[in-house]
Amino acid sequence: MKSKITDFPPRLAELLSPYGGVTLSALDNLKLLKALAALAGLSCKCLELSDEPRAIYVANWDGHWFDCGFSNAYSAEIRPMAPPPEAQLATANQVEVPLLNAQQLSFMCMQYAHFDHC
Repeated sequence: MKSKITDFPPRLAELLSPYGGVTLSALDNLKLLKALAALAGLSCKCLELSDEPRAIYVANWDGHWFDCGFSNAYSAEIRPMAPPPEAQLATANQVEVPLLNAQQLSFMCMQYAHFDHC
């Protein structure tokens, strides 16, 4: 992950450290955050916010907000963000993200690493 994980909550920084060199799509960033939250016994709510000019995927990871990239981005960075305004949250769409186990996460990251080199 290109972003500075030192800006992340300590538990999330620890969980993200094995994925430090991986760049995923915005949707796969949501999958990663949701899976890591589940592994840690924490909550993760995944949303799509309508934003100009494009919609973005965001995650509320145990009370911390993260921008996961434009909803159509095939390569995006996870970045800490301020909580969205209530008006924007009122129109947000919940994103149903499959819960991946550790093996599935590794496979997903391996697929992206292979794709980046093709």
